[in-house]
Amino acid sequence: FTPRDEGLANLFLSAVGLPTMKWLYEPKGVNLVLTGLAGLEIPSWLGGPSLALVSVMLYNIWVFVGYDAVIFLAGLGNIPTELYEAAKIDGAGRWALFRHITLPLLSPTTFFLSMVAVIGTFKAFTHIYVMRTPGAQRTVDTVSIYIFDNFFKATRYGYASALAFVLFAIILSLTLIQNRVIGERVFYG
Repeated sequence: FTPRDEGLANLFLSAVGLPTMKWLYEPKGVNLVLTGLAGLEIPSWLGGPSLALVSVMLYNIWVFVGYDAVIFLAGLGNIPTELYEAAKIDGAGRWALFRHITLPLLSPTTFFLSMVAVIGTFKAFTHIYVMRTPGAQRTVDTVSIYIFDNFFKATRYGYASALAFVLFAIILSLTLIQNRVIGERVFYG
C-alpha cells in the first residue's frame, strides 16, 4: 500500500472506479467516517496542541494495560491457594483476603511494573514519533525525540550524545532512588 497513484492498490481501486488511497493523508481520517455515521463533530485528535498529548496518553493506556494485565495475572497465579483457604477458615472476608494476602504478595509484581513504567516513560520514542504532527507544535515531544532531532536533523552529534548520556544518568538515578524507596516495602513472602 502506497499513497502514490502508481501503487498496486491504487491502480486496482482506480480501475474499478473507486477513489485512490489519498485518504491516508487526511488528518481527520476515521473521524470523517464517524462524523458521517453519527452526525457528530469529532475533533482532529492529532491536529492541534490541545488534544495531541491526550491522544498519546490514550494510546499508551491502550497498549500497556494489556501488558500490565498479563504480568499481574502471572503474579496472581503465583499466590498459593492454601493462603486463601486458611484465611477463609479463620473467618476472613473478601476485603481482608485482598488486603492481607493478595496485595502484599503482588507487591513484587507491582514494583517491577512501576520500575518498567518509569524507565519506559523516559525512553518513549517510536509511538510518539509516529503520532506527532506539525499541528501539535511539539507538545508531545520527549527527551528521546529531542535527542533524535539533534542527532539526525540538526547533525549535532556531540550534543545529542551528551544528552543521551545525561538521559541515561537520570534514568539510572531515578531507578536507584525508586529501588531504594519502594524496594523496602516490597514483600517477597
